[in-house]
Amino acid sequence: MNSPKRTIIVGDVHGCLTELEELLAKLVFDKSKDRLIFVGDLVNKGPDSIGVLKLTQSLNAEVVMGNHDLGLLEGTSKLAEQVAIQMGEDLDYWKSYISSFKPYIEDDNFIVVHAGFAPNQSLAETDLRILTRIRTWDGKGEELQDSLNPAWFEFYKGSKLVVFGHWARLGLMQKDNVVCLDSSCVYGGELSALVLPEKKIVQVKARKNYTKS
Repeated sequence: MNSPKRTIIVGDVHGCLTELEELLAKLVFDKSKDRLIFVGDLVNKGPDSIGVLKLTQSLNAEVVMGNHDLGLLEGTSKLAEQVAIQMGEDLDYWKSYISSFKPYIEDDNFIVVHAGFAPNQSLAETDLRILTRIRTWDGKGEELQDSLNPAWFEFYKGSKLVVFGHWARLGLMQKDNVVCLDSSCVYGGELSALVLPEKKIVQVKARKNYTKS
């Protein structure tokens, strides 16, 4: 099998189907040549979670598990309940698809994870709760979002590029060997993609802030 021409990594979509379609068009995405990866959180908050799932499935995209995807599987949030109701009798089908999402994706040159990982553990040893939720590091993995603690990636000294999402307040960030792709699309920001190997950022503007009625 030939290596892909490009690897395209897309940030948190959160049900923003129109923006995802526009982003893929802007990228001139070619399913036969390009590798397509998502950092997770395909569902919740936005207008068409089911449409996003249908599209990513049809494109044979690789998807990393996000906390909102996990929440739908576990039924642990009100937002997830709303999406589950929309899925109706297809709920089990889509849960099965979401269950196939990976905890992380590691290649020769990069790592894709939804939120991040524990500095004192290998990826394989890191609990899914940390992989899908971490923002800051307290040294123990007990408090993952305390703004008084340093960001988890401040401890990362590896050579591989790490690409993640999850942190909308941090926004689009390229720093040393880490890239955050959560640029707040569902809040009226942008949907972002990283194109490898050139490390190019491509964005489309959100149509609106979908969290406001």
